[in-house]
Amino acid sequence: MAPSVSIVINTLNRATLLGDAISGVFQLDYPSFELIVVNGPSTDNSEAILEGWHGKIKHLRCSEANLSISRNVGIAAAAGDIVAFLDDDAVPHPRWLRYLTRHYADPSIGGVGGFTVDNTGVRWQVRKTICDRFGNAVLVDDFFDERSLNFPGTPYYPSLLGTNSSFRLAALQEIGGFDHTFAYLLDETDVCLRLVDAGWHVVYEPAAMIFHQFAESHTRSANRKPRTLYPSVVSKTYFTNRHGQVEGLSSIAQTIEDYRDELFRANAWLEDHGDISHRHRLSLDEDVEHGTQAGLKASYRALVEGKERGDLSLASKPGEFLPVQEPARLRVALVSQGLPPENDAGIARWTSLLAAGLRNMGLDVHVITRAKDEPARSYQNGIWYHEVARDAAGADLISAKYHVPASGVADWMSAISREIDFLKTFGLDLVSFPIWDLEALPVLDDPDVASVISLHTTYALARPYKPEWTTRIAYGRGFVDKMIAAEAKALGFAPAILANSNAVVREIDEAYGQQISDRCRLVQHGTPDILTEAGLTVAEKIARKRSNKKLRVLFAGRFEPRKGYDLALRMAAAVAGKQAIHFDFAGCELTESTVQRATAQSGVDPGSLRNAAFHGDVDRARLDQLFVQSDVVIMPSRFESFGLVAIEAMAAGSPVLALSIGGLAEVVEDGISGYLFQSENEFVEAGADTLTRLAENPIELERLTSGAYSQFQERFSVPEMARLVAEFFGEVVAARKERT
Repeated sequence: MAPSVSIVINTLNRATLLGDAISGVFQLDYPSFELIVVNGPSTDNSEAILEGWHGKIKHLRCSEANLSISRNVGIAAAAGDIVAFLDDDAVPHPRWLRYLTRHYADPSIGGVGGFTVDNTGVRWQVRKTICDRFGNAVLVDDFFDERSLNFPGTPYYPSLLGTNSSFRLAALQEIGGFDHTFAYLLDETDVCLRLVDAGWHVVYEPAAMIFHQFAESHTRSANRKPRTLYPSVVSKTYFTNRHGQVEGLSSIAQTIEDYRDELFRANAWLEDHGDISHRHRLSLDEDVEHGTQAGLKASYRALVEGKERGDLSLASKPGEFLPVQEPARLRVALVSQGLPPENDAGIARWTSLLAAGLRNMGLDVHVITRAKDEPARSYQNGIWYHEVARDAAGADLISAKYHVPASGVADWMSAISREIDFLKTFGLDLVSFPIWDLEALPVLDDPDVASVISLHTTYALARPYKPEWTTRIAYGRGFVDKMIAAEAKALGFAPAILANSNAVVREIDEAYGQQISDRCRLVQHGTPDILTEAGLTVAEKIARKRSNKKLRVLFAGRFEPRKGYDLALRMAAAVAGKQAIHFDFAGCELTESTVQRATAQSGVDPGSLRNAAFHGDVDRARLDQLFVQSDVVIMPSRFESFGLVAIEAMAAGSPVLALSIGGLAEVVEDGISGYLFQSENEFVEAGADTLTRLAENPIELERLTSGAYSQFQERFSVPEMARLVAEFFGEVVAARKERT
């Protein structure tokens, strides 16, 4: 039977990270553990964060900014067999406790620590560390056997990192827990040494991983420059003089002097390089002087008193064990090359919204995306993000197997496949990836995880609107044709497909000559409530329009033929004489070449439109503002697998005028949330008449405004989308388990 574990998080002014540390603990795959959070004298909103977990965790206070005191408060409240420590800026691997606790089957084991990953998420911060009697660390390789050092009086011993350490509760109680002199630094090293001297064994478990952000604190800044050295100098001096007596007084004196000189040199270097001011340097130098004196004084007192135990009080009772009772979680990975804020359109935005929605549904969510710079892993707002770089080394093999281009496709697939292999150690259940670029295609052949392809625009569906693919013959044959063939093959054997509209299923069936509907689940996209986020109700939007006689019409999209921007320009030109109608265009910068192309394709010079404003590329905040300000949104797209812009418009209380094509015909309900038009000419001509009518008929516009927002609330919310997708993912995973 697995031992029960009390996890202790000691926090001080880390509210921005504390929620993720707690959420990460709640993702642990372990049968019996409780979480204890000890909040120091925080002045931020840490208490408010902790109140949000009321009843699920043990929430305690520590009045001093002293890590050892805080740790002992946590130990005193621990009702588990094992006490594990985690920093408030760290997140555990889901199987962290399983790997740590298996060593406690040996009754001689008093402490077990794991390997810790740094804030990049891909590099080690600390693996195995051995310390001497002065507290000096010696880094050893991963294969060093620390078990041979576990005997009383050893000159070297295993020293665990505080954020990835665990101890048998009985062993901690035997040695008196932590020594309160160690306000910061060497607190866990002191515990490890006293455990070994008391006859307990301390070992490492490499598979027990922690991801550590190494955030700023009251002792160091965000760029890791010291704010104060006093607590650490006290700890180092105290440790050296107290535990180094067997090495002789001269060795103790030399060690302390070397340590002081090192700090003085470091302070001078920081000043010389402009990292700290002269005044700051003097303050740090004073910390060294005062800390040395305080540490020596405390150590001599401990030696005179014969102090061997820590300062843990055994008088208090821990109370009942408060187990974290979480249902079995589905662990899923979503793949998207782009993500907001750099890319806030299409697949990128949908992936981001779905990830947050699934997280809120209680799933463990991982998002695999393309690295902007270096590869990285991080845990933010309850979601794991894996930024991977193209893997050229594995591209040729994937290219040969799946007949896809090596550069730009297979190299990306290879990187994703490697990250999926890593995520299997998390207990990954399912990978969902988009049809566009077939980003995780090899996972369809992976026997260890379930897979889902999500339908969006494909290369075959996009080709009619990409004339450059035809004119660039080599690119068309060497890239586009290969991708279309690979899409067809993937659609043929993919066991589960997520569709956002019936239209895209029909279009794909026709384009690829396949029948995929029997493997599809239809879940329409969702979007946040833009109107509510702007602090408005639909009634307030209607009232505001009554005081503004001008009808504001928004086109949001790229200037490319598929988006029908030319039809939008023609519509604006058709009502150019109507002073009451104003157009906003967002999504494309009006460069000279863009104007020339737009004029040639639409017959309208954008610069000649006096009733239009061109905003260029805008960020999400500005786009949402334009949605809220708009009275009508136009979507003359020649093809949309779904039409995310349409539901964003409805979420802002703006009715939509659209071509009755693709997914738009399923999103816009004619006469209720907007109007649909059957042809391009009808869109321009009848659409212009409709705008004129809406500008003159506020009652009709108000009805459509209310209808659009009601349709959004009923059909297109993020929670509803996430609920339906989570249900589908669960069924896919269950079906796979039945097959295997």
